[in-house]
Parts: sequence; C-alpha cells; structure tokens
Amino acid sequence: QTHAILSAGRFPLPTSDPPRLMDPAVNQARLGWSRSMERATLVGSAFVAGAASACVLKWCFGAHGGSALTYQEWIEQYQQSRTEAHEERLSRAGEGITALPPFDHDSLFHPMVEGYAMAETTPASADVQRIVDSTQEMKLFAPCMVGQLEGQFLKMMAQIFEAKRVLDVGTFTGYSALSFAEGMPADGKVVTIEFDEKVANVAKNLFDASQQRSKIKLCVGDALTHMRQLAEKGETFDIIFLDADKENYVAYYKLAMEGKLLTKKRGIILADNSLCSLVYGQGDFRRQKLHEFNEFVRKDKSVEQVVLTVREGITIIRPNW
Repeated sequence: QTHAILSAGRFPLPTSDPPRLMDPAVNQARLGWSRSMERATLVGSAFVAGAASACVLKWCFGAHGGSALTYQEWIEQYQQSRTEAHEERLSRAGEGITALPPFDHDSLFHPMVEGYAMAETTPASADVQRIVDSTQEMKLFAPCMVGQLEGQFLKMMAQIFEAKRVLDVGTFTGYSALSFAEGMPADGKVVTIEFDEKVANVAKNLFDASQQRSKIKLCVGDALTHMRQLAEKGETFDIIFLDADKENYVAYYKLAMEGKLLTKKRGIILADNSLCSLVYGQGDFRRQKLHEFNEFVRKDKSVEQVVLTVREGITIIRPNW
C-alpha cells in the first residue's frame, strides 16, 4: 500500500537497492550541479527510498489514523513534540553574535531536504543547463555556481520586483546573470562583473549562445573599479547581487549604498553565501570576513535585512527609503 501511494507521486521508486545519499552523483545533484535530469531523478529516488519509512508515514498519514483527525486534533496528538524544536520562533533575536559558533558541516541542510526541494522546484532552462554542463566539462570550480534552487530564486526575485536593471557582482560562468535575465522583460539589462578573464570568456560564449544575449553586458576586471565607474555615470539598479570575493563584501556594500547605485525607493541588495560564515572551515579567514559583513549590515540602521537559509545563505537588504 505504501509503495502504491508513493508511486503515484512525482518520484520514481528505485527497483533495486536505493543509491546512497553520499554517492557523488547524488551529492552533485543536490547542490545544483547535475548534468542531466537523470541525476535529478536519482535524487528523487534517494528521497523516496528514505521517505518510505515509519517516520514519514506517521508524519504524512498518521500512524494511528491521523488522516481522519481535524487539523487541530492532529496538532494536539502528533505535533506537540515539535514545539521545543522550534523555540526560535519565539525569540526576538537580532542582537547579533560576537564570536562565531563552531559548525562542523559543509552544508546547511540534510541532503534529503536539499534533494526534495530541488525535485519540487522548477527545473533550469536549457540555456542555464548548458552553463552547468560547460562548467563541469571544463573542470571549473562548480560550487561557484548558484545552482538550481538559488538560480530559480534569483529569477523569481527579478520577476516579483519587476526588475529592469540588475548588477551581478561576480559572474563566474554566468549562472546567476542568466537566471536574472530570464526573469526580466525584453528591455531589461544585467550588468555582470568578472575578475578572471579566462572564466569571463567562458561566460561570454555561453551568454552569446543563449536566448538572453541582448540583456547581458559582461564587464571584465576589478569589481570595485567597475562599480565606481557605474556610480560616476549615475547608473542605478533594482537589484545588486553580491557574489564575488567574500573579503570585499563590506566594500561592495558600502559602495552600493554610498555610491547611490540602488534605484530610489525600490532597490535591494542580495548578498550570497552570507552563511558561509558558518560553513567555511574555522581556519579560513573568509569565514570571519563574512561574519564581519553580516554584523556590519546588522548594525547599519539605514537598512532592514533578513538572512535566508537558501543554499549557503542569502541576505536580502532593503534601505529605509
């Protein structure tokens, strides 16, 4: 009966022993680096293999006829144990953290959670998938790509904010720039900056081969220099996405704010990898630099911000216009 219920869902059930979640193909897929839908399906299969357990059956269907209960009865009988696990919802927080706590994981989420989220998220377009394939084939550092979950998030942020101008600080092979462009109207423009000339050439070729080629302007060189030039020209942006060298995040932020690069009354900053202040190894100075950035933003009374646990952390920053 369980098999029949789960088979009716989106995930195909494995016909043999389920793949281990730490299998490289599964691990790549959950981070958004999969080269094909086959690997994404593998993640789904791994999720279902784990999901067909008493735990999931109790949670979804009720171990003792929970499906016949009202929502309030279900909470009282089955969900009270979760109360203590969610005390953060009662906290005022916002006081900041002086010393970074130890964090002995290289990801914020359990791989099954990441795999499930990816399987339920709109898949990347063919143009974006071409970026993934090219990055892997050229053996470039794949974790620098934002991946499917975050890429779709960025695309939808552009759509929700009806952004027409986006500044993408840190191109790599173009995943974030192309995601933004796909969420913008035909007259939209993404200005993206990449320091590494070799990587920039890869991105340019991929942009030129995409349907969004007319929306993307690639700048090669030092990001702070390009940002100053944009500010001097009076250019403004609806979204500024920070995803370059982490030790310079405070400088990028200050230039965005003080250089008046944000569109008045509507502009926002998105800072990627903001929770790598936890994820990076404790001996990595960029871990501390990201924490300093987070604290700098927290103490800036001219803005409001929220730190989201999407992938490795995205902070949304909105000036108090």
